[in-house]
Amino acid sequence: MLQTYFDKSEIIVVLLYVVLGLSLNSYLLTFAKPFRFLLTKYSGETAARRSVYLQRIMGMFFYGIVPIVIVLMLLQGNFRDYGTVLADPLETLLWGILFAAIIIPLTLYNAKSSSNLAVYPQIRSKKWTLSTLLLSGLTWAGYLLCYEFLFRGFLLFACLREFGTVPSIAVNMLIYSIAHIPKGKLETLGAIPLGLLLCVVTIVTGSIWFAFLAHVIMALSNEWISLYHNKDIRLEIKF
Repeated sequence: MLQTYFDKSEIIVVLLYVVLGLSLNSYLLTFAKPFRFLLTKYSGETAARRSVYLQRIMGMFFYGIVPIVIVLMLLQGNFRDYGTVLADPLETLLWGILFAAIIIPLTLYNAKSSSNLAVYPQIRSKKWTLSTLLLSGLTWAGYLLCYEFLFRGFLLFACLREFGTVPSIAVNMLIYSIAHIPKGKLETLGAIPLGLLLCVVTIVTGSIWFAFLAHVIMALSNEWISLYHNKDIRLEIKF
């Protein structure tokens, strides 16, 4: 049951920050090259690999940490009001299994395409070790958790309180699709049906956890399958 004590200031603050946070993160990644000083002692593949990790950590900051601070300090709200409670783990798991059954076969087909292999995996090291595999997976998961909190938690639930279901989904899909423009036309268009699905299931389950699980399944399955098909990358796993 959605809380009703929020006033108009919530939606104004949320919309302003989502636009600002997405824009600032995109600007810093595209033009300002943040954290360059942290990479000065590295070169080549090491610098490129660490750059990807830092980009994801920066995303965690703008999409997770700052919205959390806004909820707690500025809006004086509760995390429960932004879809963070896993009310029915079994229902979420079943949705995740259904999603995986659909998306993994599609990824198996798409991941070997030249357009996908030109972009993924994001870490372009010619040799992947176990630590690379684990660190990439962990930073992906952390980034996507914050990403889903921003879109399907912070933004969606604030919009639901103010606008109702259909307008809230429309606003979410619009901003979500625009956020994918730097990744190209295909991902921008693909974000529309994906955004619709993630919003609907989030509303049905009352939490962001399916959206997070779905995004992790997509990201990691694509990364691992792309690794397998990329002839320029060698996987060296030593236990």
